[in-house]
Amino acid sequence: MTDTTLSPVNPPPSFVPFRQRWWPPLLFWLLVNVWGFVERGAQPFAGHQPSPLQPPGWVFPVMWFTLNVFQIWGGLRLLDPARPIRHRRAVIALQAVTWVIYATFSAVYFTLGSSILAAGWTVGFFVLTVASIALVARDDRSVAAIWLPLILWTGFASVVGVHNALINPDPLFGTAALWPR
Repeated sequence: MTDTTLSPVNPPPSFVPFRQRWWPPLLFWLLVNVWGFVERGAQPFAGHQPSPLQPPGWVFPVMWFTLNVFQIWGGLRLLDPARPIRHRRAVIALQAVTWVIYATFSAVYFTLGSSILAAGWTVGFFVLTVASIALVARDDRSVAAIWLPLILWTGFASVVGVHNALINPDPLFGTAALWPR
């Protein structure tokens, strides 16, 4: 018997490849969308006037579903320890806040009826996404590219949200429209 018979033929790899099952991202997606599934208000409050810049209502679920897939896909790549990302913890924190904003948007806009908070949530999501991409782009361009559609949509949505807040009163804060039509 020689030493070679006792040593493994294929030594174990020095790192374990990052593998993800299908159900945790799906469960996460269901969790962050639970309030949106429950709250399906057509208008945030009586007399609300949508911005003329706002796309038709059917666009939002299609866009957000697609963007959620991109954001989760980029997030899974971000969590992969084999990818050398210097500011990983900071980007994870920024992404966590964007998911909180996303999960609470329906409550802020439709339940509370606040166009001011909705605009703030949308602009905040845009700023945090820009920061996330800026921090990850030097180390992993693929994650930055995956999240690029989020910047495009939330940048546009920020303009629409601010315009919406300007042309409508805000019952939550008791303010009149700052720029009535």
